[in-house]
Amino acid sequence: MPREEQALLRSGDIIMRHGYGFFSDAIADAQHDSNAVSHCAMVINESGNIKVIHALSSSVADFDGVQEQTLQRFLNESKPKSIVVVRYKTSFDTLNLLALEAQRYSKIQKPFDHNFNSVDTSSFYCTELFHVCFKNVLKRDIFEAKAGSDGKPVYDLSTFRDSNLFECIIDHHSK
Repeated sequence: MPREEQALLRSGDIIMRHGYGFFSDAIADAQHDSNAVSHCAMVINESGNIKVIHALSSSVADFDGVQEQTLQRFLNESKPKSIVVVRYKTSFDTLNLLALEAQRYSKIQKPFDHNFNSVDTSSFYCTELFHVCFKNVLKRDIFEAKAGSDGKPVYDLSTFRDSNLFECIIDHHSK
C-alpha cells in the first residue's frame, strides 16, 4: 500500500482482505463476488504509526484471539489487489471510540471463536468482534445477521459493503 494511501487511514476504519489458505478461499467463494474479501481488521492510526486489530486463529497467528499487528504484516498476508478500506459514516470522535473499544478487546486478548457462535460472546471471530464493538459504541445494531448452518446468527462482511453506512476509502480491486 503506497504511503499516499496509508495517509488516508484513520483509527476506526475497517480494512478487508482476501487472505491465503483454504478457509479464506471458502469464505470468499461463498460471497459469489469476484471482488470478495475473507477477513477484516480495524485500523489504529497513532500519529502515523498504523496497526490493525483483528481476531485470528492460532493456526495463522502467533496466538489465538483478538490481537494487534502491524499494517505491513496484515498487508503481507493479503492476496494482491484484494485490499478494501471502508469508513463508517460518522464523526471522527465516534470512529475513535470504536478504535478504543477494539483496543480494549485486544488488551484482554479475547479468544478466537472457532465455533463461529455469535450468541456466545466469550470469544470472537473477525466480524463478530466488530459487530460487538459497533453495538457497544453506537448503542444500536447496524449489522444484519445471516442464519448459520446451525440456525444461529452469523455476521459476515456484507455490512461493510453497505454504502448507506460505510464509504469506501481504498479499493485495490479496481487497480
